[in-house]
Amino acid sequence: MKKLLLTFFIFSYFTSNAQKVLVSWGQQTIEGLNEEKFNDAQKLTAEQLLEKNTNDKTWCDAFLTLNSSVNNQSKNSDYLKALTEQLTNRKVTPLEGTSKLIIWDRIINGDILFEGKGLVVENDLFTVAGRANQLLQNLTKKNFGYVTMNSTDEDLKTIKNNWIKFLSNQPVEEYHSTEFKNSKIPEASSLKAIEALIVSIQNNPKKDQLTKKCLQKIYKLDEMPKEKGPALYCSPDTHSYAYLSMLFGDQKLDETKDAAWWKKFWNENHTKLTWNLDKGIYDVKE
Repeated sequence: MKKLLLTFFIFSYFTSNAQKVLVSWGQQTIEGLNEEKFNDAQKLTAEQLLEKNTNDKTWCDAFLTLNSSVNNQSKNSDYLKALTEQLTNRKVTPLEGTSKLIIWDRIINGDILFEGKGLVVENDLFTVAGRANQLLQNLTKKNFGYVTMNSTDEDLKTIKNNWIKFLSNQPVEEYHSTEFKNSKIPEASSLKAIEALIVSIQNNPKKDQLTKKCLQKIYKLDEMPKEKGPALYCSPDTHSYAYLSMLFGDQKLDETKDAAWWKKFWNENHTKLTWNLDKGIYDVKE
């Protein structure tokens, strides 16, 4: 087990530039991950990992492909070049077991339930191309753009060509994500993140089940207590409302701004939102 934890730590170190942690995240939150699966993944050859990446069906599967690749294939130039061939593969393999995985587009469309915190990944891990790009970014610490749900065929070709140039030792300009200067939560400051947060606070039976399970497991409660306390954090909404308040400069939580209010606000103002560099919040541009 000590070896397992050490390798996880090394993986986290290498991937710090490819994904970000919102509040907290740990590999122990990955559903189905155990020492046996971890050890089996480390034995896979480059060819087996390439095949595995095209068929991964759970977040655990995708994580193990990433982990094994970083631990065993980072210096394998043939493996890196073979991954570029997957960058135009738009095949979708809906991931299961996505607890604490944050892909804003997939939260917006309902494929992932936002739990208030976790690992923010910009690439769409539900697609072969997105996973291949995530692998390349982790293995090289370089970024030539993200593969998202909205990436066009032309976008994918451009990303692929940039990786091919880089791996052929040709100069390539790196992609730099938008910087949200002075933000209290830069991991969740994009417009896409805001839309996802607003979607996440709408009524959702799965979210209710998650909250109830947490209350029963940790606090031995059947429902949310009326008085404020730590049990409130069993609901992802507690985090989401706090993030939204910070992003729009509210000094304290305004309870009049409920899910319906935020949905209406987004529909009316999302095209008018601009980032205030000095205050580190969004302003509505009239």
